[in-house]
Amino acid sequence: MFRSVCIALALMVLTVAGAAAQPQMFWYSDPVGPDESVIVTGSQLDAVTAISVSRVPDGASGQAAAARSVELIQQDAQSMKFVVPKEFAPGIYRFTLTYPQGEVSASLNRPTIYWVQASLGDTVSPGGAVRVFGRNIVRRPDRAKLVLLPEGAGPPITLTPGGGNLWHGSFRLPDTVAPGDYRLRLSNGDGTEDDFVDAERIHVVPAVAETRTSFNVREYGAFGDGIINASRSVKAAISAAQQSGGGIVYFPRGRYLITGPLMIPPNVTLKGERTDLVNLVWSDVEDPPEALIAGTSHFAIEDLTIYASRHGHVVVGGFLNGVPIPSASEIAVRRVRIRASDFRGHMSPEQTYQRMLKIDQRYGQFLDTIRLSGDKLTVTDCDVVGSGRSLHLLKASNTVVSGNVLNNGRFGWYSFTGANRIIFENNTVTAADLQGTGGSINTLAPDVTGSENVFFANNVFKAIYGWDREAVSSDGGGGFYFGPALSVTPDRLSLPGPANERVIATTWAGAVVMVADGRGAGQFARVARFDPAGNDNPMSVALDRKLAVELDATSVVTVVQMHQNYLIVDNTFEDVGVAAQFYGTGLNHVLADNVATRTGGFFARALIYHHFQPSWQVQILNNRITEGNAYQAGPDRTIASGEALIAVQAVRPPGMLKQPPLVRAVIVRGNRMENDSHIEVTGVTPVFPGVRDVVVENNVIGASRVGLVIDRGVLLATERRNKVNLIER
Repeated sequence: MFRSVCIALALMVLTVAGAAAQPQMFWYSDPVGPDESVIVTGSQLDAVTAISVSRVPDGASGQAAAARSVELIQQDAQSMKFVVPKEFAPGIYRFTLTYPQGEVSASLNRPTIYWVQASLGDTVSPGGAVRVFGRNIVRRPDRAKLVLLPEGAGPPITLTPGGGNLWHGSFRLPDTVAPGDYRLRLSNGDGTEDDFVDAERIHVVPAVAETRTSFNVREYGAFGDGIINASRSVKAAISAAQQSGGGIVYFPRGRYLITGPLMIPPNVTLKGERTDLVNLVWSDVEDPPEALIAGTSHFAIEDLTIYASRHGHVVVGGFLNGVPIPSASEIAVRRVRIRASDFRGHMSPEQTYQRMLKIDQRYGQFLDTIRLSGDKLTVTDCDVVGSGRSLHLLKASNTVVSGNVLNNGRFGWYSFTGANRIIFENNTVTAADLQGTGGSINTLAPDVTGSENVFFANNVFKAIYGWDREAVSSDGGGGFYFGPALSVTPDRLSLPGPANERVIATTWAGAVVMVADGRGAGQFARVARFDPAGNDNPMSVALDRKLAVELDATSVVTVVQMHQNYLIVDNTFEDVGVAAQFYGTGLNHVLADNVATRTGGFFARALIYHHFQPSWQVQILNNRITEGNAYQAGPDRTIASGEALIAVQAVRPPGMLKQPPLVRAVIVRGNRMENDSHIEVTGVTPVFPGVRDVVVENNVIGASRVGLVIDRGVLLATERRNKVNLIER
């Protein structure tokens, strides 16, 4: 009996050990092509004994090519790498990990959906467009398709892309599509029917015919000669539109002198005959109103020009007494030109200083030309010059900012704070003042715990000389917690404490929990609920999903404001400090196909920024630096005069080196650096590496004094197929 029990216990131990050793995959890098490296992160990956790769056939059917055994590279418990066979054609690849108890497989180059954005968020009318964002979205434009599956009766509807690439696709609905709810499934054009992926849902609603009443300001007494005050007449027209339940307040050709603020009620549009024909001109006052034009929700401003010299904010929407309105929605600024400057005229240095001091006392660094908050915001085809920030979006979602010229004023910048589902494309961003700078996607507000799903594409950033000269940057100092954590259940963690003393946000809900070290390292989830310590119980957080690997006494987590899914692609940068950087916390970001001239370069920079802020799963692909000479550029203007960089950095103060890696799983591939620029990957110390799992391959570095640097603080770096032209120092 005793022997039988011992055998049973031994079998139990072996079974538990075998189950514990089963590899788990958390993330794997793509897009990837033939003879390119793949990073796989996970748990118990050191149990893998072999790996095979096959190319998935294209079309509805077909036989898969025989799987090829490939070499495991730099394998440990948390990660491994392999190279796709160079004989394979581009396409979808399936890889299989073999371990003593079985196999586990996954596919590369299938679509990874970050988000879907229709004309009005998740709502679209027949003839409208649906945009899909992520990785591997359109690989074969001739074969890619988005299928709409009706929730009720009706046949599927197949759409082909009207435009797109690896990072996004645009699909237009037919005019005949029936209203209703639809599930979406996407094929990027590679693979078989099995390689379609789910892509959220949309609501198709009937198009609403434009039947709103027009209220001509001339009929309410406005002359439009730029001399006689038109304020009373314009306000009377606005009031009439409001009493009618909404409408268009129409400005025929003319110049309309305005004093005081204009308040736009819901469902009212201020509309000019044409941008160059209609001017709203504000008279100077010593104490201008908080905003020249303001509304709460569901309003628009279109086709007119605004002039002002003494001003506060110019256009404000979605705020009440300076506080964002949670229900604000559908605010649009279209084809509006703004020329607002507090520094017009012959001003002495003393007068300029006094004007600047007064602005600083009232607004600080937050004097905004366009200031919006809410859902379904639109800023398109505008030309903006203001005294401070050109554009501030606070807690904006399902927003489109396209085709604008944004000039930042004195100490001005653009700011996207707490963003979600933002399209920022085909804009020009510059500074109208030598003290103006670029801007950031940030979490710098007390009720913001995350920013995500941002698409910056085909923009031009140029001539930015003030402050840190950052054209595109992420930002958000502070965090909630860094230290040990233990799984209570798969979706609940106990945090022994203490919490971080420097916490920007007032709530933890929505923040990200990133497992930085120990068991389960490399996983993340969002905070669904925070429970403070009490009755001898430590702090705890409920997660939005179960962790694949539960945490134990070795696990270390950071809880911090989320930054994830930023796609910075196909932009042009000229005469700026940092072209684009991920500064602090970052997840699943992409910097691809950008061109930089006379900038500091491109950075993935994790750091101790009042808190432990990691950068994971970042890909820097196919960017080009044409003229790398940098002057007072780089993060915090750290390059006084030197070469531009593509840099992956873990930045820790000297007294805080005994920390887990800040950077995890980064790809630097296919970049072209024509002169005076180089690549750096720095983790500082080999005793406590700041960076782990980096691939640097197929980059071309021309005429550089530095070339390629991977320091000893980088654990598990793969460097291959790079061409470096070193010149003498």
